[in-house]
Amino acid sequence: MKMAKQTKTNKTKAKQISLKQKPSRHNTQTNKEEWMGKEIIIKLTIVFLVVEILGIIVAKALFLQGLAEAPFTENINDILNAFYLFFVVLVITGIILIVLKIKRTRKMLILLEALAIFTTSTIVLGAFFPTDDILVFLVVTLLLILRYSNRKNIAIRNLVSGIAIAGAGAFLGISLGLLPVLAFAIVLAAYDIIAVFYTKHMVTLGKQSLENNYAFTIAMPTKKHKFELGNGDLVIPLMISASILVNGPFNNNALIAGLCLVASYIGLVLSIYSVAKWKKPMPALPPQVTLTVIVILLGLALGL
Repeated sequence: MKMAKQTKTNKTKAKQISLKQKPSRHNTQTNKEEWMGKEIIIKLTIVFLVVEILGIIVAKALFLQGLAEAPFTENINDILNAFYLFFVVLVITGIILIVLKIKRTRKMLILLEALAIFTTSTIVLGAFFPTDDILVFLVVTLLLILRYSNRKNIAIRNLVSGIAIAGAGAFLGISLGLLPVLAFAIVLAAYDIIAVFYTKHMVTLGKQSLENNYAFTIAMPTKKHKFELGNGDLVIPLMISASILVNGPFNNNALIAGLCLVASYIGLVLSIYSVAKWKKPMPALPPQVTLTVIVILLGLALGL
């Protein structure tokens, strides 16, 4: 009888220990909230606002200067332009992945990065100083010197990434009509899902950017986690909004462009939330593009 009672007592203690060791729902929620603290939201908001507003200003200036140019055909509303851009993305991504696999050629990424920084920085500065090529060249040169004399500096990397996003998104946005820019965004969102969950090569690129401080992402470090935001996650909303602002079919293009940026920001927050919840890389473009398309369809339906 005493032995049976002792066995029962041991089982009770074991159960208590098991309950103590098992993470509670409250603890899991607390851990998630730590990742989703005010720090990451503030940083995401600042990065998004600064880059997107700069991009919109550049887009407006470039459009007024008559620098819009369809990437493939002469018609900015031709959907072939979307598929051409997607093909270019695949080629560039493929080149980067091949270079990463061969250690001896990894320094080539610095050249590719420098070329991208030079081109996009020239676009941005050219929008503000369209008649002063010497000044633009000097400032861009100084920016490159700053970048490569401080290769490990995250703030400088974020600076050049932000400028690159503003330049690329602005120029491509004003050079595409609504249909091709949406087609490009939707195809790229689908590709983002495949690249993150299936082939996982976007995860590889993200890790390499983090380890080597490449300007392919924007870093948003917090006390709990170092979030990396892909440049494409900011380029696409800028492209869509810039396209609508100057080429849109709406009665109030500026309103719809602004609402698209708000929708894209909400999509980014949802992506960060997903990363915090599941503790793994998540594609940001799908929720961004989905919410943006909803805004555009509502705008068309309501005649805004």
